[in-house]
Amino acid sequence: MRLLTCVALLLVSGLLPSEASARPPLSLRLGYAAQVNTDRAYDLVDEDDHLPLFRVGAGYHLPVPAGRLELEAGLLTGGSSASLYNQGTAGLGLVGVELGAAYRLPLGTHFEPHVQLFVGYDWLTLKLEPFKQRVGRPSATGLLGMTFLIPTQPRTPGGTAFFVDVQVGYAFRPVADFDALEAESPEPPEGEDVSVPQSSLRLGSLPLSGVAYRLQLGLRL
Repeated sequence: MRLLTCVALLLVSGLLPSEASARPPLSLRLGYAAQVNTDRAYDLVDEDDHLPLFRVGAGYHLPVPAGRLELEAGLLTGGSSASLYNQGTAGLGLVGVELGAAYRLPLGTHFEPHVQLFVGYDWLTLKLEPFKQRVGRPSATGLLGMTFLIPTQPRTPGGTAFFVDVQVGYAFRPVADFDALEAESPEPPEGEDVSVPQSSLRLGSLPLSGVAYRLQLGLRL
């Protein structure tokens, strides 16, 4: 009888969700996702070597042994600019999408160290007035971070919670070749067909990889 009782208790405990699996599976986040480019050529578009970006993301959590696996999709947008010898400005704009996964290890109620990997695609626009060019490039980002959880109901730690994500890592973005910047044609007067000779500017390559850091606020629901 004791043996049957122990087996029954083990089966019931195996069917009951653990604290990690009981946490809300969906998460939403919004925040700052910048990087620092150390190559001197990046000074063309930012004197401080920064690429400031804003990010919005959504994730879905899956319970795995000793932790949680989070699948996440995100959208990045931002850019930088710098003066060109008081003759105008040079600007770089970025719009990117990324997909990735994170392994999270819950430590009690309020802390989750994690490692996260993303792959994505960027649309980059370089402007040197009046010239500009848009190119597309793949990207990859690896991050280490800590999540600080604030449960909305402290007595129910596995429920809905606000959180803060702090991350640092490296963003790999292949060198972008801007070799065909074209001048923007002015709009012709209504009713007139004016052909403007097209000119192009060959700038060269721009390094875009660098140290990445992110600070995001979010909600699990």
